[in-house]
Amino acid sequence: MRMEIRGTGLYVDQRGPEDAPALLFIHGGPGAGSYDFMAFQGDQLARRFRLIGVDQRGVQRSDPLTGPVDETDLVADYEAVREALGITSWSILGHSYGGRIALRYAVSHPDTVTKVVFENPAWDMVLATDTLLAAALPLLPGVEVPEHSGPATKAMWDERIAVLGQLGERRTDIYLGPNSRGLQLPADTEIADEFHARSGQFSEQITRSPQFGDLVLPLLAQLTQPALLIKGEYDPATSQDEIARFQSDVPDGTYYYATGAGHFVHAEQPDRYTELVTGFLLS
Repeated sequence: MRMEIRGTGLYVDQRGPEDAPALLFIHGGPGAGSYDFMAFQGDQLARRFRLIGVDQRGVQRSDPLTGPVDETDLVADYEAVREALGITSWSILGHSYGGRIALRYAVSHPDTVTKVVFENPAWDMVLATDTLLAAALPLLPGVEVPEHSGPATKAMWDERIAVLGQLGERRTDIYLGPNSRGLQLPADTEIADEFHARSGQFSEQITRSPQFGDLVLPLLAQLTQPALLIKGEYDPATSQDEIARFQSDVPDGTYYYATGAGHFVHAEQPDRYTELVTGFLLS
């Protein structure tokens, strides 16, 4: 359904009983949308939760952007969705870049966010792209990327994403475990080109916002909610430094290593993923 939220129309996919514990899915990308996650996990998680998947402003089935967007906007949008749906509090689940937004949201709204799940999060955009390049460059002999120091920048992001683009059809392979090669993400074929173009515009805008360079890892120590970090064995996004910070800094943190899976644990090991998330959130 479409909801008017803070001056724009957001697409909201809501499943499950309204009296069940509420769970918000926060997608990554930037600009990936919620379509794929809801295709793999929507009906399964909706058996026990009131699951809400939102396409961020300007992304996929939400209205196109009409101006700049930053991470504060995304957090404010999610909080406004919660209020509009009449939900007192909910757990949140952030995948990839969505883990960065989930961390910001949990710390800024401790009274409305009860538990947090991070799936292969990209908290630090320099560390995350370092790890992605480490996975990609062995497949691109002769390609070199200058080292980057300091906070993330638009130029750094564009340069590194361009390198990943050189992988062509092989790009998907660095994100998947060996047993998941060939996995088809539904949005690639089931979402109209118009909606993919919106996602591209969103990514262009969010990566040029000043907040994109913010160092958010220190926020881990400010988490007051129980948190679960799910890390795929073959995931190329979450760095070892970020995992170490989670394990040392999060007061009530649980770490799960998904053997055999890559970046999309929710799609590569769907049944185990549902069981893991359900058990954590309802414990």
